[in-house]
Amino acid sequence: MNRMFLIAAAFLTAAVVSHGQELSEAEKKDGFRLLFDGKSFEGWKTSDKTPKSWKVEGGLLMLTGGNSHLFTKDSFENFVLRLEWRPAKKGYNSGLFIRGNNQIQMQQQNCGQLMSNTKDTKGVPKLHKDPGEWNEWEVVCVGSKASLKVNGTLAWEIETFKAKTGTIGIEAEGSAIDFKNVRIKVLEKKK
Repeated sequence: MNRMFLIAAAFLTAAVVSHGQELSEAEKKDGFRLLFDGKSFEGWKTSDKTPKSWKVEGGLLMLTGGNSHLFTKDSFENFVLRLEWRPAKKGYNSGLFIRGNNQIQMQQQNCGQLMSNTKDTKGVPKLHKDPGEWNEWEVVCVGSKASLKVNGTLAWEIETFKAKTGTIGIEAEGSAIDFKNVRIKVLEKKK
């Protein structure tokens, strides 16, 4: 009996770990949902070029190189976006697009800088972990306000973000980077 229980527990643990996607109970109650299911490109715009840059393996969304960006099928206005990402080696380069083509840089030297507002945001490479380790980002967009937390530390906060709505995207810029736990909470528009 105990042996069967241990085997069943091992399979369940492997299934949970293999998907690499987690919503905490608090996030579930708070209204977060996964943007990446750990199994497929469901919810993302793909093309015949996608496999040259991306694959889904071991529950991870894996950027393997190339230049085929990924964008969500849905557009978002006000939201809290959380994700974890791990660059494979030094010199990495990618980006996170918010509300369309507004890129938060994932280039090692300027990592964390909002490219559409370089005056009010700066890269924060010192807040990021070494290649091979997971980084956690939280991006909040509400109206003209936007902020980025890196590994729990506020990197920047602005009140001059002009883009109103748009997709979420990940830039393919030739570097190998893994992504997991990509989740979003849509915030109600204030009346």
